Amino acid sequence: MNGYLLLVRVLMSAVFLFSGFDKLFDWAEAQREVVGFGLPMPAFFAAATIVVQLGGGLSVLLGFYTRLGSLLLMAFTAAATLLVHWPVGAPNPTMALTTSLEHLAIIGGFVLLMVTGPGTLALDGRR
Repeated sequence: MNGYLLLVRVLMSAVFLFSGFDKLFDWAEAQREVVGFGLPMPAFFAAATIVVQLGGGLSVLLGFYTRLGSLLLMAFTAAATLLVHWPVGAPNPTMALTTSLEHLAIIGGFVLLMVTGPGTLALDGRR
């Protein structure tokens, strides 16, 4: 079971770590993305996104305060789904719906980690 929980943590965190580092290393594009989504204060929202994605991603990957990191990324994913990816009024509603459903699956993975914890192959498991 612990090996499977480690695999879940690696796979769940990979998406957020990749996205967070991508935004960190291309700050201008991160802000353009926020503007493209119609959100105000692009520098603030880009920075907040980077902090959440990297902080939550590392938390889940390392199994350090896993439940808190999972809750943070779950809330972030839910907010992103509702504010940015929801299909109502989207130019391509089928693609937006698919993305929204994928985000629901990601949220389900975080619920799993919140219920089970990270397993023993984690920094939390060593305390």
